[in-house]
Amino acid sequence: MRRIAIAASLLTALMGLAVRPASAGGVNPAQLQKAGWDCIIPLPGDDVHCSTPGALGEVLAGTANTATFLVFDTQDLQSNDAPLLGTELIVRNDRFHGQPCPTDPPSKQYTYLLPLLALDYWACHRYDSEF
Repeated sequence: MRRIAIAASLLTALMGLAVRPASAGGVNPAQLQKAGWDCIIPLPGDDVHCSTPGALGEVLAGTANTATFLVFDTQDLQSNDAPLLGTELIVRNDRFHGQPCPTDPPSKQYTYLLPLLALDYWACHRYDSEF
């Protein structure tokens, strides 16, 4: 029961991050990497995406059912001063069922990542994304 309460608290905190930008004292890519998170720039000129330890490896191996990334407005993996744009949820293709993504402007739809990143996943952006 305690684990459920802790998980619920963490989920609530992460969801809160999705709706408000980070302040100067907020989390940033450099801090997350020091804590063992994986941070990448998926495409040249893209924003930094950070995932919990091990999640990126599972996505690259195609074994993660879902993964959540924190997305920062920077192209600097070591940035100490990068505004948090929001979160991105990705769902493996065999787990995706065409559900809408009401937080992803302008299409309100998931983006298929296979043509963009050669990953058989769908992405729902919880911030104003160009995809």
